Amino acid sequence: MASEADITRQLTALVRARTGDPSARISALATLPGHAGQSYSFELETAGGPPSRERLVLRLAPEGVRPVGTADVVRQARIMKSLEGTAVPVPPVRWLDDDPAAFGRPYFIVGFVQGDKLALGEREFTAEEQRRLARAAVQTLAAIHSVPWEPRRAVWGDPSPLVKEMERLDALLDRPMLDPKTTVGAPELRERLRATMPAAPHIGCVHGDFQWSNALFADGGVHAVIDWELAQIGAVLIDLGWLCLFSDRDSWVDRALVPPHVPKPEELADIYREFVSWPVSDADLRWFRAFAGYRFGAITAFNLMLHRRGKRPDPTWEDIALSSPLLFEHGRELIG
Repeated sequence: MASEADITRQLTALVRARTGDPSARISALATLPGHAGQSYSFELETAGGPPSRERLVLRLAPEGVRPVGTADVVRQARIMKSLEGTAVPVPPVRWLDDDPAAFGRPYFIVGFVQGDKLALGEREFTAEEQRRLARAAVQTLAAIHSVPWEPRRAVWGDPSPLVKEMERLDALLDRPMLDPKTTVGAPELRERLRATMPAAPHIGCVHGDFQWSNALFADGGVHAVIDWELAQIGAVLIDLGWLCLFSDRDSWVDRALVPPHVPKPEELADIYREFVSWPVSDADLRWFRAFAGYRFGAITAFNLMLHRRGKRPDPTWEDIALSSPLLFEHGRELIG
C-alpha cells in the first residue's frame, strides 16, 4: 500500500496541474475508513487569484486489482456526477481519471461533505431525531428511484434483471471453500426466491447499498448519499428491501447492528409509498426483504472465506457471519 508520504507527493503534483497553481499545496491528509479502495480527506490551499482553502476527499482504486465492478472508482464518480442537479444529494465531483499516471491507478476527488451516520455517527441521536432522519433517508431513496434512468444509461449501464442478480449471488454461495455453518438454509431460500420472483418489478436507478451507514445526515436531513460502487439500473425495491434488512432486528444475532429507534420495515415501506408514484405490494416487499437477506448472507459467507484465507483480512466478518443462518431462515419466513 502506498505510504501517506507518497500520496502527499502525488496529490500535490496533481492539484497543481489541475488548478494551474504551482504553489498549491495540501495539508491535513487523513485516511478514511472503507473497504473498496483507499480514501483520504485533505485540505487544498490555492493562491491563484483570491486565496482559497477547501476540504476534499481522494478515492483511489484498490492496488493490484483490475478497475472493474466495485473497484471501478471512476464509474462511481461518473454516477455521482450524473445525479448533480437532481433531488439526490451527492458529494460534488471535482476531478476523476482512468489514467494511472497520477497514482498508478484510477481515482476521483470530491468535495468533503460534513455529516453524521445513524449507524456509525460520532454523536447519539434521540429517538425523535432517528425517526425524523429515517424518514428523510426514505424520501431520498425515493428520489433516487424517481430519477429518469434512460438518459443515464451510458453511465449506469443496461438494466440488470433479477435473475442475473440471483445468479451473481448463487456464484458466491456455490464455492466449495465456504464454511458450511454460514450457508445453513441458503439452498431452501434460493428455491423459494426463484419460485416466487416478481414478474415485472419497477425499474430505475438503484444505489445497491442504501443503508444507514451510507447516508450523511446534518441539519435534520440527508446531506449526501455515498458509496455508489454497487449502483445499477434494476428493480428499485432491491434498495428498499436492503434498507428494511438493516432496520429489522429479527434478522440479526447482534441486534445492536440496527439503530435503536429507526422505524420497522413495514413503517419504512409506508413512508416510501408516500413518495413514489408506483405501487408497492406487500407481497413484493416481502420478496425483496427475503432477497436482501439472501444477498447479505451470500456476501457474508464469501467475505468470511476471503478473510480466513488471508485474501482480504477483516475480522468483523467473524461476528457478522453469526447471523448468516438467521438471515436465510428469516427470509424463508417472509415468503414462506
